[in-house]
Amino acid sequence: MTNWEEQKKHLPADIHQFNWRTFQQEYRDYIDLAKLAQFIPVIGAPVGAVVNYRLLDKLGRTAMNAYRMRWLAESHITQMANYNCVRFY
Repeated sequence: MTNWEEQKKHLPADIHQFNWRTFQQEYRDYIDLAKLAQFIPVIGAPVGAVVNYRLLDKLGRTAMNAYRMRWLAESHITQMANYNCVRFY
């Protein structure tokens, strides 16, 4: 998550080849400390608001990138199907 801009350059063409377990563990480690700070009395609520805002922003970008990967994969499949239907005489 910390190097997403660099990491996205190395994503596999097939989404099923993506290592989701490692991705989830990095993501979990990233938010552990921030979410723990919410338990501190008095400052927990403001810290929680900032943490949740940033978390939702990152989650939104991640979801958009996952959708793009899926859309590109489906687009590629459709293009290949259309290409295979065209016959040259």
